[in-house]
Amino acid sequence: MGFQVWRMRPNEGMSVPHTHPDIEVNYLLAGSFAYLHGGTVVRVEAGCFTVLWGGVPHQTVAPGITTEGIWMTLPLGWALQWHLPNALSERLLTGEIIAGPPDPADRILLERWLEDAASPDAARQRALQLEMEARFIRLALGTPPRPRSAGRVAGESGTGQIAQITRFIAQHYREPLTVGRIAAAVGLHPKYLMRVFRRQCGASVWEYLTRLRVAHAQRLLITTNLKVLDVAMESGFGSVAPFYAAFAAHTQELRPLDYRRRHRTAHGAG
Repeated sequence: MGFQVWRMRPNEGMSVPHTHPDIEVNYLLAGSFAYLHGGTVVRVEAGCFTVLWGGVPHQTVAPGITTEGIWMTLPLGWALQWHLPNALSERLLTGEIIAGPPDPADRILLERWLEDAASPDAARQRALQLEMEARFIRLALGTPPRPRSAGRVAGESGTGQIAQITRFIAQHYREPLTVGRIAAAVGLHPKYLMRVFRRQCGASVWEYLTRLRVAHAQRLLITTNLKVLDVAMESGFGSVAPFYAAFAAHTQELRPLDYRRRHRTAHGAG
């Protein structure tokens, strides 16, 4: 998915279990709905800035989403780079859904983000990213510390293991990585890691890693004037050829410079 902001209509999507590598923001305009998220039913209430990590399998519970809302996805790497207080990123990775108290200002903010995300103006894109970071920091500051007994212990099966794997990948995806290195970092056998990751996330470790790298490249293309080669290297690709192939696969066949032109004004393009 990468970075997206959109208006969710009633009964759209999410009725079957799915995963994605992004942080997801839900903002319901009225009513409520329930998620089955990692085996736990969690209710999402209207007017609450609600955040979850998409790597945990999740789906809506009948009758689903019956009112409109505003949804957003952003690369996990962004949230990790923000160094959010109260271990907010860690808590999301271990399967918590975190919601702020109802605040009318959030609707105004998200409506503006919808407009900014659709704008080709690089300055508005930059303002959007700064406001997103600030809102996540405020969410983290307003989130009570997690009790010592909460969370999962290292080595636990299921989503606990997936949280360890994805946390390591998200922190190192710009570096040369192998399944062996990831497995060693989380204390798992490489074959077991690949098997449990695909079962839990519906994608291979390499597919997940590539999604993170492409999402990072998208951000650089929009917010910097770096050349394509530099974008590829900064995003963790060893050369331009695999970067082009991965970018086309994850952005509906767009080339990197075409993607930049679509999201920036002519004077802002590199």
